[in-house]
Amino acid sequence: MTKSKVRYAYPILTGLVVVALLVLGTIFYFQFTSDNKKIDAEPTIKRAKLSWQKETNELLGKNGTTHKEADASHHLKNEAATANKSLIPFELNYSTKDAFDRFIFARTTEDPQTVKLVYTTYVSTVFTSDTHAVASDLFTRYVDYKVALSVIEIEVDLASHNLQDVSYKLDEREKIRRTFFNDTEYRYLFSQEAQVDEAALARLQVAHESTLSRGERKALIVASIEAGNQAERQAFQPTLNMHRINEIKRSHKNVNDRYNAVAAEFGNAVAERFAKTWKKQAQWESKIAEYEKFRDNLSNQALAPGEEGVALREYQSARFTDNEIKRLKVITGS
Repeated sequence: MTKSKVRYAYPILTGLVVVALLVLGTIFYFQFTSDNKKIDAEPTIKRAKLSWQKETNELLGKNGTTHKEADASHHLKNEAATANKSLIPFELNYSTKDAFDRFIFARTTEDPQTVKLVYTTYVSTVFTSDTHAVASDLFTRYVDYKVALSVIEIEVDLASHNLQDVSYKLDEREKIRRTFFNDTEYRYLFSQEAQVDEAALARLQVAHESTLSRGERKALIVASIEAGNQAERQAFQPTLNMHRINEIKRSHKNVNDRYNAVAAEFGNAVAERFAKTWKKQAQWESKIAEYEKFRDNLSNQALAPGEEGVALREYQSARFTDNEIKRLKVITGS
């Protein structure tokens, strides 16, 4: 009985061993296959990582910024740098007053406070940030100064014949300027104008000098202008030019000589213009001379009362325009 059980047990054990070997073989097979796949996949994964990193580096700059964003940022920085370079520091100089006046004149319809606010915005587009306050402060006081002048109605008219009135208004304006501005500001804003005004006042005093003849007064006035500084000569240059051209006219009786002398100093265009003017003047003077000759001939004739007046009116109507007749009567007194 025992032997019989043993015989039946061997086949069973043998089958179990075979099954165990098959299971172990299967496990080793799958483990080996998996390891091989891992080994084969590693280069592919590395290549994918490197490719992704390369693409990322191409698309991104430092700190994770795309090239497009970096270019935009660089462009903005360049624009800002260019804008800063285009701004200039505000500088007080002899042209500052003219610049202020032009700015105010372009906004004459605005009230003073609005003009000052607009200028405050304007300076930020022109001057550097460290000089904004200086420019705005000076402009604000300049506007206030202009308002003060208009309130007390100090308008200096150097063409006025009232010497005392002109002198008083110049003194009052000087006081107001000194109130709003310090010495340095006054020098750049008003010193040149003040010199011109003082010289003009001196000439006005000469013009009122009753002990001098008209010719002497005129000569002194022209001499004072010629001896003045550059700003004064520039202001009165047209006067000096006219004085010189009249000197040429008096010293050259011949028309061609007169033309050449003017052209030599002032150019052909000016000489041509004055040649036409002098021609018209000569024609006018000739017409006046002929009229006076006609009038004198009438006076020597024994005419009935009123006939002389009728003859003169007929002569005037035939040879002069209405405006010329008015001028003629002023010149000849008839």
